[in-house]
Formats: sequence, C-alpha cells, structure tokens
Amino acid sequence: MTQLVPIKMITIIALDSLQNRLVADLKNCGIKGYTIVEVEGEGLYEQHFTDWEGRNIRIETLASDEKVLSIMKILSENYFEKYGVIAFVTNVEVFRKERFD
Repeated sequence: MTQLVPIKMITIIALDSLQNRLVADLKNCGIKGYTIVEVEGEGLYEQHFTDWEGRNIRIETLASDEKVLSIMKILSENYFEKYGVIAFVTNVEVFRKERFD
C-alpha cells in the first residue's frame, strides 16, 4: 500500500507581471511543476481596484526542504524588498513523493 510522505508546499503571492520571472527561478531551482491561479485580496498594500495596476497571482509548488530554502533565498534577495511579494511554507503529505522531489 502506498503511504503518505511529508513534503513542503511553498506558496508565493505576487503581481502577475512577475509570473515569468518567478517561474524561471522555480525551474532553475529544480522545480518540476507548479500551479498558478489569479487571486484577490487585501493586505498591507491594500486591494488593487483596476487591471492596469496588475492582478495578483498565487503560485504553489511542492518541494524538498533543500529546494524550499533555495527558493526562499532567491525571493529574499530579488523580490521581497522590491515588490509586494509574500511567500510561506506549509507542511503537507503526498503520495508519490518522487514526482515532486
């Protein structure tokens, strides 16, 4: 029987204009797959009210501890100070961990 195994899920919330750059960074860290959805919300930078201001996206991917640390380092060095990017990590469990690691 297949068992659940622990892995990390990293969630990144950013302006859609950063999508291609963020995806390239994820791939450079060895990420095999990701999910991107458009999101709405309000926080420190308040809600966007028009499309010309840009839309927000949420990128989620599953990764090993090592890859998560690499991604967070890139985000810290290249995004957090310049853009309204938010990132957080969640412990999750998956079947077929080899597909994500």
